Amino acid sequence: MQIEDSLGPFIQTLNERSFWIEVSNMKELTNRELSSLAYKKVKEMILSNQLRPGEKIVQDKLATTLGISRTPLRTALQMLESEYLVESIPRRGVVVRKLSNEKMVEIYDCRIALESTAVRRFTQIATKDKIERVKRFFSDFIKQSNIDVEKYQIEDIKFHDYIITNCGNSFLGKLFQQSNLLLCINQIGLVRPAHETLPEHLKIINAIDDGDCNLAVELTKDHLLKSKDLITRKL
Repeated sequence: MQIEDSLGPFIQTLNERSFWIEVSNMKELTNRELSSLAYKKVKEMILSNQLRPGEKIVQDKLATTLGISRTPLRTALQMLESEYLVESIPRRGVVVRKLSNEKMVEIYDCRIALESTAVRRFTQIATKDKIERVKRFFSDFIKQSNIDVEKYQIEDIKFHDYIITNCGNSFLGKLFQQSNLLLCINQIGLVRPAHETLPEHLKIINAIDDGDCNLAVELTKDHLLKSKDLITRKL
């Protein structure tokens, strides 16, 4: 499973410019404030693949890049470790966590539970404008014989995220975000080829358009279970 470097423009987190503006606007920063800013910035670097899965975090270099001392950076890394984004490895140091196949299966269990609920809610409340937006995610790929994998993955993740963030259940959306499932999905990449999953996405969209909640849920579960089963067979 190849990890794609494709989500930088999509991730809506603290970017480079806003990070330095926030720092420059504060005359005296406590270690706690610096740690918070460092946490946001390093998390963004992980989400956008500037820091890649399995990569060692050279703390002296990163602290210099961020313009802070190692003390607040260490605190920030501890926060990220509690979120399973980095891990401390004896005699190696802190590295960006790389997902095992076992963890990927667990992630798909969470996705099936959350996204099944989300697609039911979305189908029940979606306006015509929102349904039209959903249709546009994959419209460019329908007639392509050779699908651009990188572009397809971006739209794939946007599609699933759009359903969750627009399902009318803000708590469900927060669970998705706080568990860093977006990062995990990005790391996993496309488990199955685009030509196989595209028809599945289109069937889900048609069920949503028809207002058929049960069918939309059934198709979503089947779509995710196929990918989960493929990973399970590799264990």
